[in-house]
Amino acid sequence: MHNLIINTPLGEINFFVFGVTPGVQVQLDEVPLSPRLPAGMSLDNCLGILLQTNCREPAEDLIFECRLRGHKYDSCSYEGGQHLFAMSWENAQTQLMIGTEDEECLNARLPEEQKYEFCPLGHDEKGISLTLPDLKKGNRCSFHFIVAWQDFPAADSGACWYAIDVRHTDLWKAFNHS
Repeated sequence: MHNLIINTPLGEINFFVFGVTPGVQVQLDEVPLSPRLPAGMSLDNCLGILLQTNCREPAEDLIFECRLRGHKYDSCSYEGGQHLFAMSWENAQTQLMIGTEDEECLNARLPEEQKYEFCPLGHDEKGISLTLPDLKKGNRCSFHFIVAWQDFPAADSGACWYAIDVRHTDLWKAFNHS
């Protein structure tokens, strides 16, 4: 298993990849982001987590997942829509959101032979999982999660949603400039 842990006000988030074999190289990177927010909105932090895969052998059943460790929140909810698959957690002080591309966005940028015929995304109270498509030998591809949080009372409930709604190409640009 390959993993990356980040700290947030609501606890650690563990990003990991299951099912990696010796013939598959994976790299997880933390990418600082400065998202474009509507006027008057602000955030405390926004990060991209970029997964890159390089297959020297075919790969099946890889899962990219994030899990919020601990229970420092009072509520959680699914917040997807408009090409975004996301979860939100809140307590009296902080809102935290994690999101990624929905199935439609993933299929739009994947080669024809890798397009999903099922929904590869899942969520529960602790996080989000993405089942990667079957990858052929020589395949290189990437996937992401975006994390944003803000403290109350200055928090605008829409700021985190706008912040995690990042196109994959924009995350790549930020990664290449970091």
